[in-house]
Amino acid sequence: MDIEGLKIEDSGENNTITVEEGSIFKGCRIILKGNDNNIYLGKALLYKNLVLNLKGNNKRFEVKATSKNINNLKFTSIRGNNQVFTIGENFSCGGIEVQMNDGDETFTIGNNGLFSWGIKVRTSDGHSVVDLATDTAINLPKNVHIADRVWVGEDVSFLKGSKIATDSVVGSHAVVTKAFEQGNCVIAGFPASIVKENIKWDRRMPYEYNKTKA
Repeated sequence: MDIEGLKIEDSGENNTITVEEGSIFKGCRIILKGNDNNIYLGKALLYKNLVLNLKGNNKRFEVKATSKNINNLKFTSIRGNNQVFTIGENFSCGGIEVQMNDGDETFTIGNNGLFSWGIKVRTSDGHSVVDLATDTAINLPKNVHIADRVWVGEDVSFLKGSKIATDSVVGSHAVVTKAFEQGNCVIAGFPASIVKENIKWDRRMPYEYNKTKA
């Protein structure tokens, strides 16, 4: 496969890479070292500095079609097998770094997500925290799920087990450490908590939005 702006290094077997026509790629790279992995890139206005680094088997990475730009999306999964990362329709981002490196975790982003830059996602800790009484690791990997229509501010961190419900906003520099089941709210702080309820958000600027109500 020869696509301008997208470099592919595949040293495994039975890997599938599907790239829908019509996207522009700039400085993008896919590295596969394993077997039976599945990559799907839907049509986007622009993929810029996309880096996928997968080692292992039977992993799935999927981005559905969007009319917007996807910038600086970096996905690393260099240990374990069977991890799944899916992004819904009409996603846009300035920069997000995802690491899924231990078990068979899943990370999902729903439709119409708006992500700023400097965002980090970790589905595991990478090393063990061991209970001395039982000599067992107690910090096992957990899935991360971000629902439809979530706006994420800059420099937000999502740790294992994080969940954000529909039509929510995650404020800049928040550190999300748990599941939030309530939608239509603003989540912020370290550790993150609900700071405002009964909201929705819109891609238009505030003055522009309010003019529609005049």
